[in-house]
Amino acid sequence: MEFSKIYAPSLKDLFVRQVEDMILSGKLEIGTQLPPERDLAEQMNVSRTIVHSGIAEMAGKGFLEIRPRIGVFVNDFRRQGKAGAILSIMNYNGGSLRRAEIRSILEIRKAFDLLSIDTIIEKASDDDIESVLPYLEKLKEAENPSACAKALFDFHHEFSIITENTLLPLIYSSFSIPITALWERYCRLYGCENVYKSTLKTYTLVKERKAHEAKAWVEQYFQAIINGSRQIYSE
Repeated sequence: MEFSKIYAPSLKDLFVRQVEDMILSGKLEIGTQLPPERDLAEQMNVSRTIVHSGIAEMAGKGFLEIRPRIGVFVNDFRRQGKAGAILSIMNYNGGSLRRAEIRSILEIRKAFDLLSIDTIIEKASDDDIESVLPYLEKLKEAENPSACAKALFDFHHEFSIITENTLLPLIYSSFSIPITALWERYCRLYGCENVYKSTLKTYTLVKERKAHEAKAWVEQYFQAIINGSRQIYSE
């Protein structure tokens, strides 16, 4: 039996986690100005380098706003937040997402699939579509929920690539952590074979260039997950 390596979080990770938790809990309200970096470093017993780097990371996620020569302020992450904030929200919630957040991610994922289907059927060559087949085979061979979720993500990411929409694969990748976590839960609840058969049906309809049927199937599939008999809000 193999055991996974244990990694201790860095001081910067701990600094970021504490500040983000204070923002997500409401202890640091929107618009609050943080103390100067030197004061934060003294209060939290870390170096100014760690504080500076951590603030830059949180600004990149949309939690903080850096105003040159003025200071650092708490952002409204619901309005200015970036995709990286999703992982922070998951960590704050004990590694999970709330029902409303899960629903939002599923609706975004459905929109990605519908856009991919339209674009692929309109623009992709037969060879482009067949190039995705090895990813479908990996999904078929997946032996556990984790491998299944990873293979499913890779399949749809490759689908987004052959749309030739430059931004779609990048946007899809930015949601990799929460999307993969949700599909792993789906696999545990309903089985990897169900995931493979559903994905195979999507692929087959796209390959046959049946746009209406493919989109109707995706709508039906996600309706069952969001509101129907295959919900994944809890296990």
